Amino acid sequence: MMSQQQLLKQELTTSQILRVYGKQFAQTKKGYSDGLTGRCAIGVVMSFYGWNGKDDYDAPDRLLDALVALGHDGFDENLIIRLNDSGATFDEIADYLDRIDKRY
Repeated sequence: MMSQQQLLKQELTTSQILRVYGKQFAQTKKGYSDGLTGRCAIGVVMSFYGWNGKDDYDAPDRLLDALVALGHDGFDENLIIRLNDSGATFDEIADYLDRIDKRY
């Protein structure tokens, strides 16, 4: 049986994760995390799925969880990486995802 937290995670779209959960982090470029409180857009999604932002034994599992969630939304994670690294904010990335497909 799924926990309430697992159900909530399944119901949030990627754009919602970026808008809501992304507020906890400073936005970074060219890396998932700065090791402290900074995250890129993919790093925000990874952290939403339990990653602590450090290169530890848990990072590959959190990346996999994030990629599965992103794939479920129907797009390639490279799109988000390109938007993030080109200077788009989390909200701007979320707005773009909502414009191109309502499933995000």
